[in-house]
Amino acid sequence: MKFGVIIVTYNRLSLLQECLLCAFDQTVPFHRILVVDNHSTDGTAQYLDSIDHPALSVLHLPENIGGAGGFARGLKEMAKSDCDWVLIIDDDAMISPIYMEEISRAIVGSRYLAYSGTVETEGAIDGSHRRLLANRCLMTYRPVPVSAYQGESFVYDVSTFCGLVLKTSLIRRIGLPKANYFIWFDDTEYCLRFRKYSRILNVCGAKLNHRTVPPSPHPVTCWKNFYGFRNAIDIGRRYSSHPQIFLAYTVCNHLAHIAIDGALALLGNRRPERLYRMKIYRDVLTGMKKPPDGMDRRYPPGSGFQK
Repeated sequence: MKFGVIIVTYNRLSLLQECLLCAFDQTVPFHRILVVDNHSTDGTAQYLDSIDHPALSVLHLPENIGGAGGFARGLKEMAKSDCDWVLIIDDDAMISPIYMEEISRAIVGSRYLAYSGTVETEGAIDGSHRRLLANRCLMTYRPVPVSAYQGESFVYDVSTFCGLVLKTSLIRRIGLPKANYFIWFDDTEYCLRFRKYSRILNVCGAKLNHRTVPPSPHPVTCWKNFYGFRNAIDIGRRYSSHPQIFLAYTVCNHLAHIAIDGALALLGNRRPERLYRMKIYRDVLTGMKKPPDGMDRRYPPGSGFQK
């Protein structure tokens, strides 16, 4: 079996350096390591061009097309390669030295076309990356229970692109992730698309350290939320068992949030953030009849409300 890995990076040079060391240090080595540089401006391009490694190739993009675009470009290249399996990660995913060894062992004699490992953040399991489809009508999900990680493996429905391993023939069969999502939910849509061919087997002994801040119970609204809401609507329209019910529920839900945020903003409760979130909901609702179209100029990376 020949394994490849796609690493999408943007302006996180120190993380990328560590991520590449982890990729170079596998007990089952990668046949090809493809780094997709999303037009970084922090010296990433120069660093990558200075590395001499037989498995490494670099794709320098002329503009930042978001994580969704980066993964789509990377998978397009890998689909043309002779790799049998492809690992998909961001530059903040540090795979353990035996990650691919554990995955390769699970593949032997198995019928699944998609695999993953266990994501840990600051030493604790982060279940948000491995989810079950809880309600096919409303397209809601729930994390796989932490107790499931006590076994050797478990099967689930939806993964992030944080340690997902796909058979290359599956990629060729279903096509590429939706680059027009820009960020967020491109991985969810991709998993739902290939679900009719295979669910995902999580190999609990294959671990990666996700070098990010643990999820907050009260995350601050930012520009990324627009893309999350927008792309979730597109997914519901495509995959809900009852799309009209899903859309009606989503409209009512967003209108309710606008009303609640408006009332609390009048009381002075986190007013700038609530007004910004109301704008996001309004923009999502007014544009929901249109398919996602990449980066929206109203919500460029780094934008947000002023505290």
